[in-house]
Amino acid sequence: MVPSGFTAPPPWPALRADPIVDALRRFVSRHAQECCPAPVAIAFSGGADSTALLLAALQLWGAGHVRALHVHHGLQADADRFAAHAQRLCQAWGVDCSLLPVQVELQRGDSLEDKARGARYVALTRAARDRGCRWLLLGHQADDQAESLLLALLRGAGPRGLAAMPEAAERHGIWLGRPLLGCAADALRELLDAQQVPYVHDAMNTDPAFRRSRIRHELLPVIARLEPGWRNTLARSAQLCALAAQTLDEVAQRDLRACSVPEGLVLSALRALPDARLSEVLRLWLEQAGLRTHSGQIDNLLRQVRATARGAGKLRAVSGATTVLRHGRLLVLDVGGT
Repeated sequence: MVPSGFTAPPPWPALRADPIVDALRRFVSRHAQECCPAPVAIAFSGGADSTALLLAALQLWGAGHVRALHVHHGLQADADRFAAHAQRLCQAWGVDCSLLPVQVELQRGDSLEDKARGARYVALTRAARDRGCRWLLLGHQADDQAESLLLALLRGAGPRGLAAMPEAAERHGIWLGRPLLGCAADALRELLDAQQVPYVHDAMNTDPAFRRSRIRHELLPVIARLEPGWRNTLARSAQLCALAAQTLDEVAQRDLRACSVPEGLVLSALRALPDARLSEVLRLWLEQAGLRTHSGQIDNLLRQVRATARGAGKLRAVSGATTVLRHGRLLVLDVGGT
């Protein structure tokens, strides 16, 4: 899969143990149908995980096939240093590296982590698409997956949230891939340290102000003492939740088609569904309209849909200027009072 004509000796260090390259090779094999000879984008923070992934990609494809993307959102004092490190390392290894400045705008009640993550994904997928890449590879590993599952559990999430991070998913016209989900964080760092490969340390990863950091440093050590194979165990739980979420989505898609007409949803068909399936239909309908909801809004909307059997008319606004209305026998979306 190395581009033809690539004969120059690699300027990057070879990974002697090769478990990371093997993980990337297995990932490519599992997703061969979506993979193509186009350049591959790597989300490169300069940290250990993304450095290990970048090295594996270089060994598998060569520098001419790889595009490194570094997001600079200036959220900490070391942001400039991280960017300079990423650019220097890529220059030394002969890799094209793009710096992506991002501004995170917070409103009252917003989560800094969530907003930064959303802005980062938008910038990365846009940059990957602009560079002709079909794949954007991310350095998330097994510990990240376990932390995501535990965070979702503490938020009271259902199967979708507990599915944590998918190995591959399409977003904004780009395939996101996480080839290292089966690799332990400490194993990646030990491999880089043994070969003296430089990487940066993000202070936010140890800041107790962030819940993920506390899970990593306070909760996971306790879980590790109780269950030595916790990475595999939690990964299996996430996979089972992903299968359950997929089944829920398939049923919701069928129910939504059965309840839909061009103008909206047929209220009598909605009311014929049991609560669990009605909730899924409402969530999917609003999601397809570009609206983000939470369980409390869906529960409230469900109660009001049931109430339409007793003649209820206008329903509660769902998001911003968008309101769900009863229009005769139908449930419709009214945007901006139009």
